[in-house]
Amino acid sequence: MRFLLHQNSISKLNRHRRSIDLHGTIHILVVAAICSILLRIQGFHSISICFLLALLYLLYRNKENYVLLVCSSITLVVFYANPIYFEDPPLQPSTQILDGQITSIPRYNGNKISFEIKTPRKQTFQVNYHAKTSEELDDLKTLKIGTYCSLNGIYKELSIPRNFYSFDYKEHLATRNIFFQFTPTSFEKTNCMELSQNPFRLLQRYRQKGIQYIKDNFPEASQGIMIALLFGDRHEMNDQVLQAYQSLGIVHLLAVSGLHVGLVSGTIYFLLLRIGFTKEKTIELLLILLPIYAILAGGAPSVVRASAMSMVVILCIRARMKLNPLDGISFVCLILLLINPSYLLHLGFQLSFLVSYTLLVSATTILQRYTSWILQLLAVTILAQIVSFPLIIYHFYEISFWSIPLNLIYIPFVTLFTLPFAFVTFVCHILFPQPISDIILVIYDFIIATAHNGLEKIMALPYSSFLFGQPPLYIVALYYVAIGGIFYSWEKFNSTTSLLKSSSLFIIVLLLHWHLPYLTSEGEVTMLDVGQGESILIELPRRKAVYLIDTGGIVQTGFKPEFMKREREFDVGRDVVVPYLKAKGVRKIDKLILSHGHYDHIGGAEALIDVISVETILYGIGSVEGIYEKQLLEKFREIGTKIIFVKQGDYWRTGNSEFFILSPFGKEQSLNNRSIVLYTEFGGLKWLFPGDLEVEGERRLLENYPQLDVDVLKVGHHGSFTSTTEDLLEQVNPKIALISLGKNNLYGHPHKDVIERLNERNIKVFRTDQNGAIRYKFKQGTGYFETMIKEKVR
Repeated sequence: MRFLLHQNSISKLNRHRRSIDLHGTIHILVVAAICSILLRIQGFHSISICFLLALLYLLYRNKENYVLLVCSSITLVVFYANPIYFEDPPLQPSTQILDGQITSIPRYNGNKISFEIKTPRKQTFQVNYHAKTSEELDDLKTLKIGTYCSLNGIYKELSIPRNFYSFDYKEHLATRNIFFQFTPTSFEKTNCMELSQNPFRLLQRYRQKGIQYIKDNFPEASQGIMIALLFGDRHEMNDQVLQAYQSLGIVHLLAVSGLHVGLVSGTIYFLLLRIGFTKEKTIELLLILLPIYAILAGGAPSVVRASAMSMVVILCIRARMKLNPLDGISFVCLILLLINPSYLLHLGFQLSFLVSYTLLVSATTILQRYTSWILQLLAVTILAQIVSFPLIIYHFYEISFWSIPLNLIYIPFVTLFTLPFAFVTFVCHILFPQPISDIILVIYDFIIATAHNGLEKIMALPYSSFLFGQPPLYIVALYYVAIGGIFYSWEKFNSTTSLLKSSSLFIIVLLLHWHLPYLTSEGEVTMLDVGQGESILIELPRRKAVYLIDTGGIVQTGFKPEFMKREREFDVGRDVVVPYLKAKGVRKIDKLILSHGHYDHIGGAEALIDVISVETILYGIGSVEGIYEKQLLEKFREIGTKIIFVKQGDYWRTGNSEFFILSPFGKEQSLNNRSIVLYTEFGGLKWLFPGDLEVEGERRLLENYPQLDVDVLKVGHHGSFTSTTEDLLEQVNPKIALISLGKNNLYGHPHKDVIERLNERNIKVFRTDQNGAIRYKFKQGTGYFETMIKEKVR
């Protein structure tokens, strides 16, 4: 709605004020800038070609505007040659000392401390340190933004993604111009000193104090949303609540953006006028206060965009200038991209500007066509949801059709109540004595808790969200072509019939995306990198079946003191397996094959419950003795999953593929030797998945299947010396070996003797510790291997 008010006020001013003759064409320069930036990023060349074609089309439409042509050419060159680029600066590995100023709020998770340091040479490093004692941790919890520290330690390259579709931590830090991390060997407060702070650092400190004040004085249930709304920091949000906001399509309400900037600037404007300031003085103060608010609110792209746009509008009003709103926002976009080109990779930046552009272009139509504020809110909500849909589905893989009705409810709720009341509650708690502030806080906490409980109940409803998977880029392009058709029809023809007709292409693309896995003739086998564990996904062509062999699991070793326990421990099922399944659009697992009961193979299975449907679990025949095994199988029984105990001789057929259980036999003493051994053929290769089978199990397997011959062997027990014997390799004669193990694991896997045996036979070895995830893509009788870290191997 803020865009409609901006548009309306500017249009009134335009009749009386002199003009800046920009012709609404600066957005073409933004397209040119995006072209140049994408050309500089490896892997984005195809997208840059699309933007280049769009640029050529826009220039052709304005072919008589030679000034625009010259400016576009200059923009292409300037942004391509921009020295402030997200390319790794040279690292000096001999340097073991890092001197610099803390530039971010230190984060504490268990005994892990993380923050950013900027050196005198203006390089920023991510610092990660693990406190060794609770006293050391308490001492370091007093660290502040702006403190100057001198640390001894080790420089490291930033970690790259180890699984397909996984979060790119290196790319994320690149948007903040961070390219390396530093791990101190020790850390004492005496290594740090306080220096005089510039205004920017002082504002950051006030922000840090404000966040800490809320954490110290406010109820846990309302801490997270208050910090998110006031200071733009979601780190304190409850995981379940944040997931509900994301899945239901209302997470944008937690981002400090134009809504917040409009409310804050409007309130300040009104109050200053009421206490006697002139309009001119009020405008001057707003120009000072808006950048201050942007810093206090965290400086995310959305709040910087909104603050900068408000300042541009205020300056134009003050100078009595006419400015096309599209030119204003385009100018802001160009400045931000010039300062930091990697903003373009930031989802918040993409959504903020995309939605803003859309609403500004459509503002006149909305104001003229809909007189009721309810209809205007509905139009704005629908437009924002439609234009952001392809980006949301690309990054989060699923969408909720509750999104529009919930936005209609929660936008007024947040605008008229939650956000203003958050400011009032925070200020009152600081200024007024306890009884008054506590009453306000109790009321606020009750309403927030009620709202969040409502979201969690909606999340629990069946079909609250629909999993599509990550669309290919051509599907994203088709979505935006269809969306362009909808917008054109809506603005050109005020007709329900024409709107329905134009929506048909969008529905066709939506259905195509939903059924895409069932239309492709390509199958895949993916060995995920789950650390020191194992998880393998088999997808047959046209999604005839999906089989998941094991789910990985992090085995906790030894006693962990209380101060070392994380608020949110890493869970390989939740954090690796489930995101990959969602990215692939896997809505149902036909068979979850749990090879045996060790935690590093089944520990992540619980994360699948209530997230992805599991039709059948295959488990090796024999007594289930482990406590976790029993609990896990019982939980799956309760949700209706069929559990089948399999043994040697069992098999099934799916399409043209057959799957044979070669073990267990039912009399094994060792849990490893009770592993399900699976043999199958597809993609022109014969595969053997032996779980953690050891010497005795391998011997029995060879005795019962003397003619066993395979092309691809999943190496047993992570490359332990107790598996993959000479006899096994001699008989099965594999050409390729896959080993799932953790990088720098405590067990010394893979054993050097196993690697020597494989190398002696010229067997191609893929290892998750070196290659990350390993994937075999096949169509009919041929295929190829590719790895996450190394290049494609045929």
